This record gives sequence, C-alpha cells and structure tokens, in this order.
Amino acid sequence: MEQGFFQVLFTVLLVMDPIGIIPYFLGITASYDEKTRNSIIAKSILFAAVVLGVFLLCGKFILDFFGIRPGAFYISGGILFFLIAFEMIYSRPATSRVPSPGGEESHKSFVALFPLAIPMIAGPGLLTVIMTYVSSGNSWLSSVLTLLPALLIGLLCMFIVLRASAFILRALGTMGIFVMEKIMGLILAGFAVQLIYNGLLSLGIIRP
Repeated sequence: MEQGFFQVLFTVLLVMDPIGIIPYFLGITASYDEKTRNSIIAKSILFAAVVLGVFLLCGKFILDFFGIRPGAFYISGGILFFLIAFEMIYSRPATSRVPSPGGEESHKSFVALFPLAIPMIAGPGLLTVIMTYVSSGNSWLSSVLTLLPALLIGLLCMFIVLRASAFILRALGTMGIFVMEKIMGLILAGFAVQLIYNGLLSLGIIRP
C-alpha cells in the first residue's frame, strides 16, 4: 500500500511538474504586483482542485459508462505521457508547453483559471494519471483513498513552488530549471513505455 502510494505521488509530481511551470507562471503574471499574484495562485489551486476532484470521484464511472477497458486506457495514457515527455525533453528554454492568455486580457480570475489551473496544473497528463489509476482494478474507494492525499500533496507543493517562484528562478536560473525539466522528461518517458507495456499485457496482446 505504501509503495503504491509513493509511486502514485511521484507520478503526480512528475506530471504536474511544479518546477517546469515557474518560467511560464512568471511570464504570464509579470504585470501583476505580489498581492495580486498571490491571489491568482490561490484561485488557480482552488480551480484545479475542483477539476481534479470531479475526475477523481467520477473517473471510474466514466470509464465504465463508455466500456473502456483498463488495458486500453493504460496504452492511451502511456502514449499521452510519452508525448508530454517528448516535449519536456526537446523544448527550448523560451518555448512554452502551454498556451498563454491572449491579447489585453488581464482579469486575474481568468488567468487563474486559464492557463494556470487548466491546463498548467490540472492538465491532460494529470487527469490521465487519475483515470489510469482508477481503472487499475483496485476498488473505487481504495483508488480514491490513495489518489486523494497524493493530489493534495501535489497541489500543496505547487502552491509552495509558485509562491516561491521568483526566488527559485533566481537560485536555479533558467538553465537550471531547463536541465531539471529534461531529467523529469526522461523519467516520464520511461514510465510511459512501462504503462504501454502493462496495457499490452492486460489486453493479452503480448505475453510476459
């Protein structure tokens, strides 16, 4: 149980990528003062928590409703994770993996919802983590009890990192964050391949 929880927690943190978000967060909130920036952080965490909570509570029922087998979702999740890892590995320091708010839009609630809460925090990768785990064959309650604390810890880490983003950027530098993102991308790529392999095993396409 503990090993499963820490594996889920590590996956959540890996996909959420709090360190990698720092340059993008500072870029889209550069025109705000510290008080407004902190308000945006709090709102974005709240919005993300709501989205993740809906998928956590309803994910298994969604899969059952559409008749999606766990192995199929393992494979689709693995492909998605691999694409995310590919972008993490081959992106450039000045390249953003997420869209930024357009034009003159400056309303802080809008910025907190998009792109911070969605898709920077509660992005497709993290939603796939939830859907993949709830389809793992464990009971619904067991999945929720394992995922819930992992997601809460992940959101707490994201909150702390965003609040300290300016300091972390000065300490690590753009290149330091760039290198860390590459390392996390490599780990995520390995996880993605393992997930696809597990899906093929689950569907009986290959034998162990």
